[in-house]
Amino acid sequence: MPPRVRDAEIILVSSIRVTAEILGNLTRCRLIVKYAIGVDNVDVEAATACGIVVANAPTYCVSEVADHAAALILGMCRRIPLLDGRRRENGWEAARAEMRGVRRLRVLTLGVIGLGHIGAEVVRRMAPFGLRILGYDRHLSADTIAARGAVPAAFDTLLRESDIVSLHVPLTPATDHLIDERALRLMKPTAVLVNTSRGAVVDERALIVALRENRLYGAALDVLEREPPDPDNPLLRMDAGRVIITPHVAASSEESVPDLQRQVAAAVEAVLAGRWPRSAVNPTVVPRQPLRAVDDTRGPYRSGPG
Repeated sequence: MPPRVRDAEIILVSSIRVTAEILGNLTRCRLIVKYAIGVDNVDVEAATACGIVVANAPTYCVSEVADHAAALILGMCRRIPLLDGRRRENGWEAARAEMRGVRRLRVLTLGVIGLGHIGAEVVRRMAPFGLRILGYDRHLSADTIAARGAVPAAFDTLLRESDIVSLHVPLTPATDHLIDERALRLMKPTAVLVNTSRGAVVDERALIVALRENRLYGAALDVLEREPPDPDNPLLRMDAGRVIITPHVAASSEESVPDLQRQVAAAVEAVLAGRWPRSAVNPTVVPRQPLRAVDDTRGPYRSGPG
């Protein structure tokens, strides 16, 4: 490990994996800040054991990801990528024929798994279309889920009853392959899976089999288990009417990058001033240098209207 890294007091990370071995060699590190929301590439437990505070940028792209998820839902339900592709390939009338079987949005059920900042915003965006919206979040009470606009439902019930399932959970040991073969078998053969969270939340091999066997109608994915994907990944060759893939861009906008930079800088500024960063993800850590309690009177970070 280069001395400039080993001796650093504050480290900013993006996609590099920060393992327990690496953390054990960071002799002076006080703070690691992830340039994103998810901290799945940082061993937070090991950092806590080392006395290192881990922070993130918790709300910098809430609006963008919610917008992207809503766009994927609408694109799949209205078959927009398929219709455009068929028009280009086969002409106007051939494309019009692809609308057979499309359902009215307000007769469908949307299931949202994860009702945090982003999931709640997806509910807020989709509610005006009149869908029935079910919600599941293992960390939230039924009252809280209802207050965020969804009908509380058990995990299996949500999968069985939903026409669209949208995922909004962090990648943790509990959510790794949350949507596995068993979960996919619970879903309707006419259902669509939407994932704008982390690729590994879905067992990709099981998803491919479900699509090939027509046990699932479609998937709209902004994230994959391996990125960039292997060129021979079967998902890349599936019909655009059933599979939409965008290249992990749901968080992107001209406005989200400055928000990200501000939240990262705020965490660094707080620790340098001897304060707890408001975005600490391991608040039980005993820091290497004492930190004063954060002033929460300003409320949580916000990103645009989200």
